[in-house]
Amino acid sequence: MKRIRIGLVGCGTIANVMHLPGIATMREMGKADLVAVCDTIPEKAREAAEKFGAPRHFGDLDAMLREVDFDLLVNNTPIPSHFPVSMAALAAGRHVYTQKPMATTLDEATRLVDEAKRRGLSLAVAPEHPTRPMIRKIRQMIDDGAIGKVTFAKILSSHNGPETHDVPRDSTWFYKPDSGPILDMGVHGLSQITAVLGPVRRLACFSGKSQPTRVTTAGPFKGKVIPVEVDDNSLLMLDFGDSRFAYLDSTYCMPATRGPQTEIYGTAGTLSVTQSLGVSPGATLHHYSIAKKEWREVPVEAPPPVKDLGVLHMVESLRGEHDLILTGERGRHLVEIMTRAVEAARSGASVSITSTF
Repeated sequence: MKRIRIGLVGCGTIANVMHLPGIATMREMGKADLVAVCDTIPEKAREAAEKFGAPRHFGDLDAMLREVDFDLLVNNTPIPSHFPVSMAALAAGRHVYTQKPMATTLDEATRLVDEAKRRGLSLAVAPEHPTRPMIRKIRQMIDDGAIGKVTFAKILSSHNGPETHDVPRDSTWFYKPDSGPILDMGVHGLSQITAVLGPVRRLACFSGKSQPTRVTTAGPFKGKVIPVEVDDNSLLMLDFGDSRFAYLDSTYCMPATRGPQTEIYGTAGTLSVTQSLGVSPGATLHHYSIAKKEWREVPVEAPPPVKDLGVLHMVESLRGEHDLILTGERGRHLVEIMTRAVEAARSGASVSITSTF
């Protein structure tokens, strides 16, 4: 079966801790090969190529698209660059897997979906949560009636700000327009809960700035003061129809928590994913049955031994091993939720969501 040839653009922190090691594992599995990397800082591209065995490296995306023959572009650029980079790759006849969010407006997301369809290409969008065994197990249990009819859910999708992470990154851009915690962090919680409950139909949002500036506390930019230009503290309320609701925190204001990452409540019980941010790694699934009046831990199969499940899912889809779940339509739905949340917060009214997947 064909090995998928990958070109990656954006050789920053996430690429080096997730995408590039993941692609290296896929190479060992006989599924993919890394043929080129690109970054606007050429030295980063050269270092990534040397470390992960890419035969070519570039400081210009157009040059990589023009000079190297490959099947799939992995777009790991900063959020504001996701749309133009993905569009350029699709226009050059490449399949695309893009980091989240796929775009910063609904119109841009729709243009990407339409361009991929017009050219007969696959477009996949992070986050990879719908492919995770944990999320699949929760969806299966709900479909099987384990907690009866779902009534509401709560989802944790926050941390204490990217400037607190000990990584070689200037976090200023996280606090500029077309970024912020909803696009950066809220997308994870939204990806998870929509994978379980389906598309959102309506939403409301409270949002604001918790502080005018942030100070970098770790990494090579330690001490740098960052002006906060966008809201850093948001709470979303989601309506899935049929009296099924959820609330989701999406902030850079959570130093640590001992609460569950996700809890879903129903007429017959509760599903709880326990994971203490900043306390312990990993997650476990527990089921509470009203009938039995007891909690039990639910076994969940281990994920594949690849750090990057999203690109693995895309690669296997291109190889014909399964259908694509992380579709552009799914990514577009998340973009509409996130961008309309800002509108809802400003207007003080709930807004309808028109897209689906």
